[in-house]
Amino acid sequence: MIGRFSVCLLVVIGAACHPSPSTPPAPALLEVSLPDLSGMDAPVQKQVRERFAAMQQTVARPGATDTERGQAYGGIGMVLHAGEYFDAAEPAYLNAQRLMPREPRWPYFLAHLHKSRGNIAGSISAFKRVLEIAPDDLATLIWLGRTYLDQGVADEAEPLFARARQLAPREPAVLAGLGQSALARRDYGDAVSALEEALSIDASLASIHSPLAMAYRGLGDTAKAEAHLKQWRNTDVLVPDPFRQELDLSLDSGLSYELRGVRALEQRDFKAAAEYFQKGVDITPGTTMLGRSLRHKMGTARYLNGDIQGAVKWFEETIRLAPEGGLDQTAAKAHYSLGVLMASSGRSADAIRHLSAAVRFSPSYVEAHIALGDALRRAGRVAASMEPYQEALRVSPTAADARFGYGMALVRLGRYREARDWFADAASRHADRPDFQHALARVLAAAPDDQVRDAPRAQTIVEGLLVSQQTLDLGETLAMALAEQGKFADAVTIQRDVLEAARQAGFAKDAARMAVNLQRYERRQPCRQPWANDDVVHSPGPPVEPGLIAPGDSGSRVQPVQKVQ
Repeated sequence: MIGRFSVCLLVVIGAACHPSPSTPPAPALLEVSLPDLSGMDAPVQKQVRERFAAMQQTVARPGATDTERGQAYGGIGMVLHAGEYFDAAEPAYLNAQRLMPREPRWPYFLAHLHKSRGNIAGSISAFKRVLEIAPDDLATLIWLGRTYLDQGVADEAEPLFARARQLAPREPAVLAGLGQSALARRDYGDAVSALEEALSIDASLASIHSPLAMAYRGLGDTAKAEAHLKQWRNTDVLVPDPFRQELDLSLDSGLSYELRGVRALEQRDFKAAAEYFQKGVDITPGTTMLGRSLRHKMGTARYLNGDIQGAVKWFEETIRLAPEGGLDQTAAKAHYSLGVLMASSGRSADAIRHLSAAVRFSPSYVEAHIALGDALRRAGRVAASMEPYQEALRVSPTAADARFGYGMALVRLGRYREARDWFADAASRHADRPDFQHALARVLAAAPDDQVRDAPRAQTIVEGLLVSQQTLDLGETLAMALAEQGKFADAVTIQRDVLEAARQAGFAKDAARMAVNLQRYERRQPCRQPWANDDVVHSPGPPVEPGLIAPGDSGSRVQPVQKVQ
């Protein structure tokens, strides 16, 4: 008898026990069970139970073909997968695969299921099986290529992207993969060609600017490298993927609407995103984590549509529905978003209040700890800023922004010896972050502590950085180092150049600050202040424009866009 919540191995008795030589043995099937669905909304639970019952009927029906049973198993696997019940979905997919060995959907969904659980080897194996069945499946070529790139195996990735380009020569996801493969083997010319073509097709793919900057730097074109790096944002290059869309649409649930809304956000269709999130809100109580997540994303969509008041309303609604105490990720993200918005409008006290609440609701929220440290430091509460920076580093020792903020707090407190050693250590830990070397050079060039300054070392560091990037800040630092060594004529020449460049670029505030140091050098006086009090690293307000989505706030299978939360 078929159990209420499980389908056991079907054993065909009689003739199947003594098959003729020409009759292949029936595939061995796995037990498929419904997991605990209590975490789902009632309408979604009803959908899942109805589909499970339909699957049971199909599997138990005498005369059902392998294809019919395979579709039934695969269908319930998709429903469970869409609900993020990965363990329960896997045996259903495996059964479907055994019953329908030439159907590419089942190994394809298994590949993504394995990837969601961190089983990279299993994901690669399943993607390969898809290509054995459907060698020209574009989405599989891209996903498998990306997986190889993530594992540092560019030689395996490049042929996949090359095959994909034959199928879709103007697909940005394919061109981005080809560019990153070329970059990995240091063929900078091919990398630039592919990545520039991808951007020419879709200029909104801001994440491509980072590998493109690296490629230009490899070619020695530092001006273009810096220009592209300034345009970088953490956006996803979407893969044309009908199977994944089918999976996302397999349930009319709050989660599926959330995923659809996030995908619309990434396509920059903010109106459609708000509509999807609204549908999710309509069927998902705000007392649930998913319900609050949908309301938070509704605020994000409003923000991106330019409706700041609407965004604030939805963020505040998320907070209102959250538990008053304890841990709650949705409340943390809503407070983070409000904190970023408050900081961007110069409301430091409100920003600090919301960011403090964000880390209270989620003590491991690294980005919130960093933002709180920045808000406190820029509001003049420098000593207080050190604790959130330290907490961020405790949770994530590789959090470079927290390490940088802590170093700047040491500078602001006049603890220059500690700042020198801190930045020197940070520069060795984060060789990919030249801002640490630059900060060290500033301290060495202009710290008021005679025991800290080392102008020749500062000059060596800056000249090394200038090989790969040429910025006004570096020019200022080089002038500081030269003035400290008594080379005032050279310092004046460089300072005048950067001052004129700042004026031409319309940076009036920076130009005014630079003029003060120029006057010092003209009077043959060195600088004794690494950063002016009104420098952007110290001044109130966020150091960069607020982003779009809170870190990690983009659903289970879609990458985040950026930062407001």
